[in-house]
Amino acid sequence: MKDFVIPDQGVTRSVGVFEGLSFKQAVATLVIALTLGLVAGAWDLMADYRRMRQEVTDATTANLALVRGLAVEAAFLLSADLAGEVANGLMQDPVVAEVRLVDNFGDVLGRKERPGAETAFPELAQWLFGDFTSHSLLLKSDQKGTSLDVGRLDLRLDPGRLMSRYISHIASTAAAGAARTVLLCLLVVAVFYVLITKPLLKISAAIGKVDPERPGDFLIAMPPRHQRDELGLLASTVNALLDQTQRGLRARDAAEAELAALARDLEQRVVERTAELAQEKEVVERANMELEKASRFISDGIRYASRIQTALLPDPATLSGSMMDFAVGWHPFEIVGGDYYWAGKFGDKTVVTVMDCTGHGVPGAFMTAVVSSILARVLHHHQHEDPAAILALLNTLVKSALRQDRADAPANDGLDAAICVVDHGRRILSFAGANQPLLIWSKGEMKLVQGDRCSLGYCDSPAELALTRHDFDIAEGDTFYLYTDGLVDQMGGPSQRLFGRRRLLEALSGVADLPLEQQKEKLFALLAEWRGGQALRDDTTFVAFRPRL
Repeated sequence: MKDFVIPDQGVTRSVGVFEGLSFKQAVATLVIALTLGLVAGAWDLMADYRRMRQEVTDATTANLALVRGLAVEAAFLLSADLAGEVANGLMQDPVVAEVRLVDNFGDVLGRKERPGAETAFPELAQWLFGDFTSHSLLLKSDQKGTSLDVGRLDLRLDPGRLMSRYISHIASTAAAGAARTVLLCLLVVAVFYVLITKPLLKISAAIGKVDPERPGDFLIAMPPRHQRDELGLLASTVNALLDQTQRGLRARDAAEAELAALARDLEQRVVERTAELAQEKEVVERANMELEKASRFISDGIRYASRIQTALLPDPATLSGSMMDFAVGWHPFEIVGGDYYWAGKFGDKTVVTVMDCTGHGVPGAFMTAVVSSILARVLHHHQHEDPAAILALLNTLVKSALRQDRADAPANDGLDAAICVVDHGRRILSFAGANQPLLIWSKGEMKLVQGDRCSLGYCDSPAELALTRHDFDIAEGDTFYLYTDGLVDQMGGPSQRLFGRRRLLEALSGVADLPLEQQKEKLFALLAEWRGGQALRDDTTFVAFRPRL
């Protein structure tokens, strides 16, 4: 318990001394009032500044929202005329310095700008308004329930014009604020002395007479006409404090005794609780050991499953031979994954396939095992010449194996796939794809061949699925690429966007004349740079092959 301390009478000033300081108090009060007035003026200026910033921000946001529909249409149609109309409309706001509309490829469709306004305080204008002069609106187009990024609308405000508007506004209020401050100072000084300073001098004198040994015997007389205001409350509170202090002195010893007893009781409880915590720690340590053992068991199982899954894949070292050059990049999202690739020869024909099964990790790995077994059955016993027929039969057998050809199917799993059959004798490549494309580098150009927009094996996949077969003549140096969507769906870059098919085409076009292994290494190095510190989002598989004629 903290004792109440009464000021010593030897250091207490008399009433006459306080009255002698009344002039100094008046000056101090005037300074305080003047300071308050200046602070109030500064507060008004800050409020005007914030209000102006909010008004400009709201107006800019409203203008951007007003032209959003036209801007989306301009970006979607790549129309420079519509983009110009959007820019001209936004430039009607006198504080706008520049408007720029770009498409999702970064090309500028429309741009308008005006010279910045001259101001006597350019650095101050930049400091006050530079942080919110840039505004950007991401343009999205809804197509068949899918939201697509089509471009961006950028708008920059002129801090010089904003500064001029702010200065013209505060100049009109400066004179009124100054007069208000002076009047407030005079009024506060008078009221403060009459209502506060003089009664406080009397209360201070009374407090100075209190005996610290007997505070309850020296109560303060109530100031006249202040029985119901703050000074009366102060006097009443001090009197109550003096009375309670006397009682507190008597209760102090009893409280100290109780605290000592409580400390001894807490010591005993700490000892008991420490023993309990030690027992609980042993239980937790044993549980942690069991968890570590279980974790090692699961991790060992998954690593062993990875060896089994890797064994299902063809050995990359054996793929390249006298008839074909191969390069493979297979990166599962976890230790095991849902991507699968395969290549093999049947006489003078070579079959190359890349598949993306449902899920990743352990569920995806189980799917690849099922698909691997079914694919081997299809290729060796049914069909290995027509890729469209291979995919159709694969669809039927996967639905049957997973019992997804019935109304009460227990699950809904499947895959996307692309298959190429290379006829070395006829120099023809046949391709069929289910939600997966084929890239062809031929005669210095990169060509994209889309697969059919369907998946295989799912409950809603048609039982009699007809896919499109594409045939291409093979020329010397032609290179073919298959990949899963984990490659193009990786987020990254300065604006955290998808790597995308366009960047993939540009990257492969730049290295298409190099050996396939070097192409693969450069592509995955570029993808790692694009990801930055982010981890993979999905299983990633890339297969490149070049027939030798």
